[in-house]
Amino acid sequence: MKFLTTLLIVFSIAFGQEPLPRGLTAEEKTRLREIGINRTITDPPDSIMYAPAEFDSVAGMIFAWEAYYDLLTDLIKEVAEDDTAWVVVDNIAEEVSATTLLTNEGVNMDHVVFLPIATNSVWIRDYGPWWIYQPDGSRAVLDLVYNRPRPQDDAYPEELATLWNIDYYGLGLVEAGGNMLLDGTGNVFISNIIFDASQGFDPNLTQDQLDEYFLDYYGVENVIITDHLQYDGTGHIDMFVKVINDTTVIVGEYTSSSAGAGNNYNICNNVAAQIAGLTNGNGRPYTVERMLMPPYSGGVTYTYINSLIVNKKVFVPIYGFSTDTDVLTQYEQLMPGYEIIGYDCNQIIPANGAIHCIAMKVPAMLPQDSCTQWSKGDVNTDEVVDIMDVLTTVDIILDADEIEPCVQFAADMNEDGDVTFFDIIQILNIIMDL
Repeated sequence: MKFLTTLLIVFSIAFGQEPLPRGLTAEEKTRLREIGINRTITDPPDSIMYAPAEFDSVAGMIFAWEAYYDLLTDLIKEVAEDDTAWVVVDNIAEEVSATTLLTNEGVNMDHVVFLPIATNSVWIRDYGPWWIYQPDGSRAVLDLVYNRPRPQDDAYPEELATLWNIDYYGLGLVEAGGNMLLDGTGNVFISNIIFDASQGFDPNLTQDQLDEYFLDYYGVENVIITDHLQYDGTGHIDMFVKVINDTTVIVGEYTSSSAGAGNNYNICNNVAAQIAGLTNGNGRPYTVERMLMPPYSGGVTYTYINSLIVNKKVFVPIYGFSTDTDVLTQYEQLMPGYEIIGYDCNQIIPANGAIHCIAMKVPAMLPQDSCTQWSKGDVNTDEVVDIMDVLTTVDIILDADEIEPCVQFAADMNEDGDVTFFDIIQILNIIMDL
């Protein structure tokens, strides 16, 4: 069956172009001026409840059916066992072809939804939609300017928001989704490649502007800038850093200076030390776990860290190296309760990316996709605002753990994005009927 699948794929692309890499092609480097043309820029949202983190629950994942079909099929099959796999296709003919291939490989097609929106490339992590929960619990799309002159890719998030009839916010920020990792507590990790105009980024962007974008559109207060890897084709942070919960960050590690290209041995060590000295948005220190980076070889930056968390599953790139098993075991130790699954990424990794790069999440819906069933001040949801809600709110403040979005909605009385003792005063005012 795999042979038939491959044969159909080869036939379907025989007269097409080579798939675009994650990095810029030589031809694209001559068209950087086209980046962001005809983009929709909007005002930021009036209020933000929460920007979902890397590890938060998802309704499913979006994939662009553009290249690396064997890997895509395997990933879609695993996602569709329990969740929804949205597959972006250029046209009906591509949908028919994809349906045939996926069906032949035993994919649960009841959990596959095709989205007829034309795209240029498979790298949907970099151009796909980002998300926020709004105060009513609804999901809204955030849309960055893609740092590639690929107009269909760049237009995709807005077209998806229109198709799904959900709120859309377009930023003027030129960025790639694989170069940002949210921790769910108000921090985002970004590599300094974002300031490199030669990679399609805005040459005039300042740190202050970057901070303002993330605060206004994501509700994120702390933008943490790290160095980027050299000679990996993109400089994106998701090639060597991964946030697996709100206090634990994996950072790559080379066994020697000769194992990594350029200065990557020192860069990984320096970034690990940098993050280990920081706290998350709740003031809790990060724990940094080091994970082996396979040796740079043949112009390819191999990585195990470009993995994907899909609810209680983790999809890990592997390469047939002797170190694969040890790394999968390390994931199991770092993420107990998760099913760890390895996927051969030898075909895709020379194009400068792996699994995380070709999937974008759709966050889980809140109950009825809203928090309207929660009353302000009724933090413990017992349908009465009393002293128990005050005590629950105190626990939230003191514990400093991640707050569920609807709990945040109920406890954030003054809607300033944080739960503080000022909110407790307002809850007490309700109790005393002031």
